[in-house]
Amino acid sequence: MSRSFRAARTEDDAPPTDWLAELPHELHLRILEGVDDFSDCAAFSLASPRLGLLALRSGLARFNDPLFAVAIRLQIAQHCVGSVGTVSVTLSEDTLRRYAADRRASADHFLWLARVSPALRLSSEVEGAGERPIEVWRLRRGENGAKLRVRLLHSGLVEHYEGEKGAERKVRAELANGVVQYFEGDKGAERKVRGQFDGQVKYYEGERGAEQKVRLVFPNGNVKYYEGEKGAERMVRAVYASGRAKYYEGERGAERLVRTVRADGQVQYCEGQ
Repeated sequence: MSRSFRAARTEDDAPPTDWLAELPHELHLRILEGVDDFSDCAAFSLASPRLGLLALRSGLARFNDPLFAVAIRLQIAQHCVGSVGTVSVTLSEDTLRRYAADRRASADHFLWLARVSPALRLSSEVEGAGERPIEVWRLRRGENGAKLRVRLLHSGLVEHYEGEKGAERKVRAELANGVVQYFEGDKGAERKVRGQFDGQVKYYEGERGAEQKVRLVFPNGNVKYYEGEKGAERMVRAVYASGRAKYYEGERGAERLVRTVRADGQVQYCEGQ
């Protein structure tokens, strides 16, 4: 199989703006595979965006890790303040919170974060004893640390928090079975407002402990609406992506169709069980 090679350079050619571009494609990947520090990955990508894009598209692990985005932000910040060769900036609180909130984030990389941003960093400790220990991630500025993430080691449940130390409020919970729940409200009064699983989204209303399901949205665009208190929600309406709507009456589990409204406005009434 024939292969085309880059034409040899001559003395009349202008110097390349990207010397790495002169190398064969296969050698590019070999070089990128050998870059094992996130700071170096970021520096490579900023120096040669084409190579950074190649690494991303090739699925190289470090270039697809969420910490790569953190390293990029750090490199840009250093460049903006004129830092050369030394770390003279600290990662922002927003950047660290975003990283901790990513489900792909790993405590294995906290040492790297502490090295590049010692003044503001992430920490991980295991608390509790016996059969129900928990792993707690904190955002630390000195000894003080706001709780960011709690993982129940016995069940795999992961809870995410926002807010300053002492006022941390739960905003998201990820269950081991793939269900994701979202919360709103101050600390101690967080109420569930949304749940997601397998493409379906459930919406809730009501105070903490009394949240009732009011809407269920399917991936295909169909929507079901509910009324009633928690545990007794009954379906009252279903709206389909086609524009058709169905209306129901009756208690939960015994809802009966009473009316259908077609997309063209025609209405059909139903009677019976």
